[in-house]
Amino acid sequence: MTLPENFDFTQSNLQDYLDCPYRFYLRYIRHTQWPALIVDDALAFEQRGQTGARFHRLIQQYLLGLPEERLADQAAADPSPEVFSWWQDFLQYAPPLLEGARHVETVLSAGLNGHRLVAKYDLVLVRPDGGLTIFDWKTSQKRPKQERLLERVQTRLYRFLLVLSGGMLNGAEAIRPEQIEMNYWFTSQPELPINLPYTADQYQKDQTFFKKLVDEIAALPGEAFTRTGDLSKCRYCVYRSHCDRGVEAGDLEMFDDFLPETEENPDDLDFDQIEEIAF
Repeated sequence: MTLPENFDFTQSNLQDYLDCPYRFYLRYIRHTQWPALIVDDALAFEQRGQTGARFHRLIQQYLLGLPEERLADQAAADPSPEVFSWWQDFLQYAPPLLEGARHVETVLSAGLNGHRLVAKYDLVLVRPDGGLTIFDWKTSQKRPKQERLLERVQTRLYRFLLVLSGGMLNGAEAIRPEQIEMNYWFTSQPELPINLPYTADQYQKDQTFFKKLVDEIAALPGEAFTRTGDLSKCRYCVYRSHCDRGVEAGDLEMFDDFLPETEENPDDLDFDQIEEIAF
């Protein structure tokens, strides 16, 4: 096994592996630092990320019950005018969707074939009808097609893991896939969230998919982590010059088309404090 001891599988590193096994190897096994830019306008890219993070904090504080007037003042005082506009849209469209018991910034994990899957959710809502809705707030400038979201590891892992370990949010009752839906809310189209219900058939496919995937990764020797054959995956990869696949950074305006993962650094999470459900 090449993986570091006690390695945790997340939506971010699993998506990296699927995009390019060699990127996974460099980032998570070799911990290679490479001085390359992701996009051509590094300052604008950093500012966009910080703006999105501030907006996420506003939503988090709202869900935890902080006074709306105080949060409105924060939004109005934000250095980016976008935040106040997003905040107004959020208050107009989101509250009717948020009835139920709120579990904010919740981290869940589960064992799978001797490995551990971990996910951090913006919000898991236990609705009055007994269903559970996963919310993910997106500040990307473009709204992707539903089909692309269904293919992403984030969608598959978040719904799958909620079935495995979400009982701790639901009075210790087992959760059926049909109780779960995932709701992507986009600042670019706040009136049109993308809702993705889950089914027992999808759950079975995800179970097979993740078992095969984590076993495959864990069994690979270092030399077997090969470079992707899809060169479009290299466009926004910091290792592109390391692999002699270009030196120019990608176009910031096209960045959202690649559905980049925005997961926080897993090192920021205290995984040792996460309750694990064996499977």
